[in-house]
Amino acid sequence: MSPTDNLYQQKNDAYFSRARKEIAPLLTKERKLRALEVGCSQGQTLAWLKKEDYCEWVAGVEPFSQPDDEALALIDTFSTVNIEEKLPDIPEQSLDLILFLDVLEHLINPWQTLRDIDCLLKPGGRFIISVPNIRNYHILSALVLKGRFDYTDDGILDRTHLRFFTLASAKQLAEASGAKVEAYLTTGLERPQKKLLGKLGLEGLLATQFILSAQKPY
Repeated sequence: MSPTDNLYQQKNDAYFSRARKEIAPLLTKERKLRALEVGCSQGQTLAWLKKEDYCEWVAGVEPFSQPDDEALALIDTFSTVNIEEKLPDIPEQSLDLILFLDVLEHLINPWQTLRDIDCLLKPGGRFIISVPNIRNYHILSALVLKGRFDYTDDGILDRTHLRFFTLASAKQLAEASGAKVEAYLTTGLERPQKKLLGKLGLEGLLATQFILSAQKPY
């Protein structure tokens, strides 16, 4: 058992139940994909990928929650393995897409995990990962001006986070297996004034999260 397991058991259902539709700009419907989501929670994102015809086959890994009945009916295979100890039973080079959405920051060695799981991805396949932004100005101002670095129940300083990333280090993480970052999105810049500041090169201070797409070489 991981030292953080009891912290996950204290999470409420809302923590596990949201479909991650914000990744849509990084997806295509040109052909239906075979996808694995590591940390699939209750399976809402996988169900959405199936319903919206992004994927023809989806698999999920989640040791701390169970997909609900509706999602489970759409998921082709589900596993409770600890991804840092064992890969799911999926053939090598059979996947077009592997999702790590708010997962890698919880792992002891996310770099090695990406290298290990890369064998399941087809040449030309993609990782889509999301990580919180530790360089966010709310975190920096509390640290610099108040000397505070207070963990919380969720968000950037979630108590279950073991690793912290900026945009630069998130790109390095995404490329740990040899994949190359081809695009990224930010969250937390939706309001017009924040979008303007983002155009001034301040997105690294304003973003709450980065979502990156990295392609495995052919």
